[in-house]
Amino acid sequence: MNLQRINVKLFVDSPDVVPVDSFLPIFARWRKDQSHPSGWVDMADYAHVTRGPGIMMIGQQGNLSLDCTDPGPGILYANKKDLDGDDRTRILDSFRRALALARTLIDESGYPDALAPRPGVWQLTFNDRLETPNNEQTDQALRPAVDAALDRMFGQGDYTVVPEKDSLRRYGFLIQSDKIVSLDAISSNL
Repeated sequence: MNLQRINVKLFVDSPDVVPVDSFLPIFARWRKDQSHPSGWVDMADYAHVTRGPGIMMIGQQGNLSLDCTDPGPGILYANKKDLDGDDRTRILDSFRRALALARTLIDESGYPDALAPRPGVWQLTFNDRLETPNNEQTDQALRPAVDAALDRMFGQGDYTVVPEKDSLRRYGFLIQSDKIVSLDAISSNL
């Protein structure tokens, strides 16, 4: 398996109306940074789509968005390429990239206070239906690496994992930990 397309979403608290427009000036400024490792090339505004991808930065290495799709709003990093190592390492590197970008975004002066990060609630999705179809064979092949990565991040037995059971949806998991109370705690485990 050559895992590259790994999505990591950090959930955020949210008011009834997500202030998506707050991200336009932030992402417009980021798009000009040609030296960023993600290789930003464009920005897309999907704020008009109910429970959609929100505002998205498009990069050569990955995309970043304030994602409003179910099961809830969050900062979504969609890795596209440049992952090396075994499956566990690739999963951890995707979390590292997602966390670094989320922290940078949250530290922006225009970031809405109402969208407080929920450090113990994440979603991990493998965005390649050919490489990682949502079936038993994929789970048998990848679950040991997923569990090893999550044990490293959250501590063995200190989290719950809910797999995506619908075979028509992408292979992935909702992850929750009551023990993780800050993004610093996650960073120190990575």
